[in-house]
Amino acid sequence: MSNRPGKRAIFFVYDRGTGIGHLRRLGCLARRLQGRLSCLIVTGHRSAAHWFVPEECEYVHLPSWDSLLEDKARYWDRRPFVVLDEAGAVRLRKSILTAVVEAFEPDVIFVDHLPLGAGEELAEVIEDTRCLKYLVTRGVLNETANLRRLVFGGKAGRYLDAYYHRILVATDRKVFDFAAQYNLGPAIREKTVHTGYVADGVPHDTVKTVREDRGLKDGDLWVVASAGGGQLGEPLIEGCLELVRAYPDVTFDIVRGPRSNIAWPRRHRDLVETGNLRLHKETHEMPFLHAGADLVISSGGYNSLLEALQGNARILCFPFWRDRRDEQYRHAARLRQFVDLEVSLDLSELPGMFARAIGSIGRGVPDRRAELDFDGAGAIERIVHRDLGLTA
Repeated sequence: MSNRPGKRAIFFVYDRGTGIGHLRRLGCLARRLQGRLSCLIVTGHRSAAHWFVPEECEYVHLPSWDSLLEDKARYWDRRPFVVLDEAGAVRLRKSILTAVVEAFEPDVIFVDHLPLGAGEELAEVIEDTRCLKYLVTRGVLNETANLRRLVFGGKAGRYLDAYYHRILVATDRKVFDFAAQYNLGPAIREKTVHTGYVADGVPHDTVKTVREDRGLKDGDLWVVASAGGGQLGEPLIEGCLELVRAYPDVTFDIVRGPRSNIAWPRRHRDLVETGNLRLHKETHEMPFLHAGADLVISSGGYNSLLEALQGNARILCFPFWRDRRDEQYRHAARLRQFVDLEVSLDLSELPGMFARAIGSIGRGVPDRRAELDFDGAGAIERIVHRDLGLTA
């Protein structure tokens, strides 16, 4: 670990998935740590980075898997920007990652989601860099992708045991007990810390201002719908657009998402407003929209759920993957004990669920969201400061 003045932290964002939640979670954490630490985010997300990397931090953009792998690029009817097989793509990213670490000389490394990265491109960095290393996980793993093996098994498990200082579980233990759920062994369990949810807080007075700025009056109903980054969420967005036409007296904001393949006809604009609808291509205001809404419709991504919980919204979840073992379904189902939330794997149920949800708005329903711990970023800040020996 370097003895130079000023500590440095580097954040490796998992970016081979369908959404941008990993970037948003680590961006929130970097914002909290920036100041006493200099925070550098490394991500393959291009369009989302300018929204979710805090202005006070910096980032390095990696060639993304979407532009390196043919099967990923095909989703958007594109070709990879360079012809490489998967092994070549991993080598390219690995070389860039290694150079960034050597240049930045971090005192702390945060790795998101998978201990070695999507293609084990982080293995040498984790093994060779002398500094504190933390794995940050949202806690609820996607069992359909065999994430238990990818996180705890084989080489990943050995590296967790040998090189990682802590495993930071960004979940409230009352909702999901990570160590108990995955039957962690003593060595890994000892490193595991439930920090609470990592989320940008939205104060109640800000929620009031957000609704006023939207032009809402007392009694007006506001629905916010999104599908996270947008990839695989196209059917949900199309279903929500049908609701706009069926409910002309309800105000809607619908966010397509930066990774959606739904055609966007107005290249010069990111927002189109028609009647009772504002349609967003993407927006940095997502936490405020979710917190201010009366009803949130989403795919059940980590950030979307936490943002909706900042306000008073009812929540409807339609996970992308049609499997109850998927992270989005399992997390939403666990949260039902704390908030008025419905989750379904059948998008044909959207109209009926929507009608019931807006019919219940204004009626008292049990709500325990205030019991949840949203100070995960603060908890991690305290842990890192203590581990680095930084005085208060």
